[in-house]
Amino acid sequence: MAVAYPFRRIRASAARLGAEGENGSAPSPEGKAAGRVCGETGYHDGMERERQGWARRIRRLLPRWGFRRRYTGMMALSSSGRGVPTRQTKLAPDGVELCENVSDAKWVEESLTDFGTLRSMLPGGFPAYARIFHPAYLNGDEDQPVRWATVASWTGRAAHPLMQFERIAGLPEEPVYPDPPWGKHPTVGSLPEAECRTLIDILREFTSTPGDCRFCLWEGYGNIDARLYRAAARVKAPGRDYLLFRGPIDAALTFTVGEFPFWGDSPNVWWPEDRAWCVATDIDLFDTYVAGNRECVDAVLSAPGLEALPTSRDAQVSLDADTINAPDNPRAGG
Repeated sequence: MAVAYPFRRIRASAARLGAEGENGSAPSPEGKAAGRVCGETGYHDGMERERQGWARRIRRLLPRWGFRRRYTGMMALSSSGRGVPTRQTKLAPDGVELCENVSDAKWVEESLTDFGTLRSMLPGGFPAYARIFHPAYLNGDEDQPVRWATVASWTGRAAHPLMQFERIAGLPEEPVYPDPPWGKHPTVGSLPEAECRTLIDILREFTSTPGDCRFCLWEGYGNIDARLYRAAARVKAPGRDYLLFRGPIDAALTFTVGEFPFWGDSPNVWWPEDRAWCVATDIDLFDTYVAGNRECVDAVLSAPGLEALPTSRDAQVSLDADTINAPDNPRAGG
């Protein structure tokens, strides 16, 4: 079951969604609504209706996935205060090239399995794995990050390697990605800039090829022009299809930082030519995972600028992974 494919509706315009469904199928009621409001209340309102409709549908279809839904591109950039973004028109950011041949990612494709676990995000064969928790924000201010352990201390819940933000913050699982009353939930599907810079500085020391890295970007981001990539090869992962790019390690920031970010989101999977480590940020999650040798992962775990805990490749990544802070046992582990 290609569970992520409905998410790709986000990449289309609200008007097109009102005219046709995914792959030419009949339009969904949400798509019709999105098309109708496109000319009345604006593009973003239409996309929000479509997003919420699909979120409800995915929740029913994928109860074990944790129901998380990624609303990228237009909605995410608008809500971040950057205003209405300009639709992407370049094949790649400056200093980065689109890979016409994706054979460099074959080792990743062949290793990824089991959608819903870390095995679907990071390849095997690494001695150690770490989970980086994207910070929440007090009063919605990006200059006031809040660690998950701090949130858990506020609510009397347990901080542990499999904790899930909704559970430690005492938030309902409906609607999708609820904000806590004291601020804003962690960034979904993208490693925040400050944490990305810190991670790059660490990983640079653990590869012999920092100037030659590969970056996988999900093909469904809302502000890319899919028409530019119709003929481009895709990297195939469980429930996800990616475009592949090549550039230096610092290019991990190129996709997100600048007056007009290329996509507005960090790469979803990236690694150096020597395959010394690999990083993954799924489009639906509040966290980023790193695989590498023990020295590399220890450096990630001990970095002052990151909140990270060790994990394993068998770890579940859904809401249900947090059995300690289950909804019916909110104060467990206090």
